[in-house]
Amino acid sequence: MEGSTLVRQLTEQPLVRDLSVDAAQAVLALRYCILCRRAERDPMPELERRWGHILAARRFRLVVEAIGHIWPDPFAVAPPCCPRVSFDEALLAAMVGAVDRGNRAQFDWLTAEMLGGDARAMLFVALDNFLRARAPGRA
Repeated sequence: MEGSTLVRQLTEQPLVRDLSVDAAQAVLALRYCILCRRAERDPMPELERRWGHILAARRFRLVVEAIGHIWPDPFAVAPPCCPRVSFDEALLAAMVGAVDRGNRAQFDWLTAEMLGGDARAMLFVALDNFLRARAPGRA
């Protein structure tokens, strides 16, 4: 593999449209929450509309609060209209995928270098509760 190809693969940011539906929804909702925080608006009505019920909106807000509390650096989000995800958003998408599959080992592998055990556990549970609220029939 050529060096330029490797560098491109390591630095290329995925497109939102290439993410799973749950991951893309989480990334876009996080962007919306950040915009609302900056504008001093409540994101809950839009989150409730997006997912059809208040429980999913409330649980997503807990995910956002957990990220804000435990993330070691400011969480980088792309502008709402940006088709590509930031590196933090790509990590969030991968975490959503791992949690959705119930793969705690992969989740821990993704986050172990930057989050301690308690922080990983809190974020895993918050994401799992959110995904369960999005899909009420899920076991």
